[in-house]
Amino acid sequence: MSYQTIKCKNCGNNFVFSSEEQELYLKRGLSGPEHCPICRGIIEARSKDKARSKYER
Repeated sequence: MSYQTIKCKNCGNNFVFSSEEQELYLKRGLSGPEHCPICRGIIEARSKDKARSKYER
């Protein structure tokens, strides 16, 4: 596999999807990423904040 350049659906920046990452995604049965690593981190942090807010008052 070769490197792929993908455009993030959130911020529009291009990011590299390496051959190593592609192999990992295939092993886990996942489709390719739609968001860059930075946006994925932001999305994950927001989801954790929402989950945490259920238990904090």
